[in-house]
Formats: sequence, C-alpha cells, structure tokens
Amino acid sequence: MSERESLLAQQVQVELAVIINSFNRLSLLREALPSVTQALKQTPIESAVIIFEAGSTDGSVQFIEDYSANIQQPQIICLCPSADTDRSFSAGCNFAVQFAAQKFPRLKWCFFFETDNLIKNESALPLAMKLLEQEENLAAVGFTVETYDGRKAGFGSRFPTPLAFLVGQQLSQRLGLQQMKISQWHPFLGVRWGVSDVVFTSPLLVRYSAWQSTGGMDTARFPYSDCDSDWCWRVYEKGFRVAVLDVPGVIHDNKMQASAWSGNRVINFHQARFRLLLMHRGQGIVLLKPLLFLRHGLEFFLLIFISCCSERATKSLENRAILSKTVFKGYED
Repeated sequence: MSERESLLAQQVQVELAVIINSFNRLSLLREALPSVTQALKQTPIESAVIIFEAGSTDGSVQFIEDYSANIQQPQIICLCPSADTDRSFSAGCNFAVQFAAQKFPRLKWCFFFETDNLIKNESALPLAMKLLEQEENLAAVGFTVETYDGRKAGFGSRFPTPLAFLVGQQLSQRLGLQQMKISQWHPFLGVRWGVSDVVFTSPLLVRYSAWQSTGGMDTARFPYSDCDSDWCWRVYEKGFRVAVLDVPGVIHDNKMQASAWSGNRVINFHQARFRLLLMHRGQGIVLLKPLLFLRHGLEFFLLIFISCCSERATKSLENRAILSKTVFKGYED
C-alpha cells in the first residue's frame, strides 16, 4: 500500500477529532499540542487533530507545521482561512468540526481542546469516551480541571440568571451565584461523574450527533463570550445533559497569558449575556435595563477615583462609559 493509500485508509477510520482554536499563544501551544497528541495514543480508535488558525503572527503556524512534520500519528491538519472569513472562537469551532465531518465519514467524537489546556492524566480522555458510550443521554463530558499548581479551576457554571447578571461578574462570583455545585456524583470505573448545567470547552468531549442536532455554536449571537453557555443550554432544551468527570491531571491554566481575543472581554460579556438571557429566560430581562444602567453608573464614578493611578482602571472606566451608553439598546452598537 502506498503512503497516499495508507493515509486515505486512516482517514476513513477516524472517529475522534481534536478541535483547537489557535490565536497568538505560541508559548502555550508548544505544550498543549504535544500533550494532546500524547493523550490520543491511549485511545482505542483512530484520531486526528484539526487546528483552526485564526491569523496568528507569533510563529504559531510554523510551529504547527514543524511539529506535525515530525510525528506520524495522529494526523494534524492546520486550517488557515483567509482574513475575510469569520475567525471568531465559535466560528472556528464550527469551521473545524464541519471540516472534520466532511473529511472523516465515521466521525463520532469531537474533543475541544484549548491552547491553555494540558492532559497529564492519560486515562482521562478514554474514561470520558467510555462514559459517553455508557450514558446515551449525555451530549458532552468535561473535567474537573486544575491549574499547574494543583488548585481546582472552574469547570463550568449554573445556567445564568438575571440576578447574577444584575449584580455583576465579580460580586456574583463572590456570592457563588453562578457556581455549579453538583448535588449527586455517580461512581464510574474508579472515579465519579456528575451533571452540570454548563461545562466549558476547555477541554470538552462532545458527541458529534449532539453537536449536529444543535447546528453547532451560534456564531452570529455568541462569537466569543457565552458561546459554550448557549450551546449547553440548547443541548439541554433538546433533552441532553452535559457532565463533568472528576479526575486529576487535566489542566486549564493560561499562565496569566490572556487571549488576544480578550481585549474587549467586558463589552463582549455584557452584550452576549444580555442576548443569552433574552433567548433562554424570556423578554422579562428588558426590565433590568434601568437597574443595569444604575450599576454601570456607580461603577463609573467609583473608577474615577482610582483611574489616576491605574492604567487598568482607566480602561475599565472607558468600558463602563460604553456600557452606560448602550445598556438601553441591549448593549448593541
């Protein structure tokens, strides 16, 4: 069998596609890509890695090409769409999954893996696959992720509520309004799993048929913020559930390297969260606009006092001014 015939035969057998969004985080990608390719060696099925390259200028593309040229398996494919293509996070996920589905006719699982993820526990991914095989009502399985020093990181959240949105992200977090507390854990092959409202795509193993049933992520409404929350909510409305597997050794830690997508995080969050609540909680959310305006005003005047000695506070001050101006339009421009 020729090399080309061997590659085609391998593609036909691929059932698991790793989906990675890459954008200007080369230092993290250097660790993430070898980590996930090593983890794939423990899975009993053929797999491939699909990387959606959103226009990095830090050498990420060259690293991907060099790394993939030096390993035989799994196959690594780097997608570099043109600048006029939607290269948002959710669009990248959809684009990569669609590519994988067309290239690999037996595609069964999509493993969303971000550049700030690592897998030190090589049994984690096979366990997640076995759990999805056993529990047919589960659309996806995430993990109780950790930071590099072993501290627990956030794996997901409750479905957002108007109250949590009204009081703001920081106060909501301190009050635990969005914290997902799993009430019932189920034993499974020496570990345990539980159902969560939202599990973040960092990382997340998704049943491809469930992804198909929702049409993927909503790129128009949620290009960045809340794209995973919306997807989990739509999955829930279709009768599926998402779960988290409690295993050690799955890392989510950006080492204080914020994504280049995060420059407008505050604005994007409010815009997306208002859309999310409007879609899934109903029109009553519009009644919060005067109270949200009041919160932004209070935050604005508070930030005036500290902006003189903090560049970060100055940026926050600008954001609050924008939020105050747009809140009555649902944060739309």
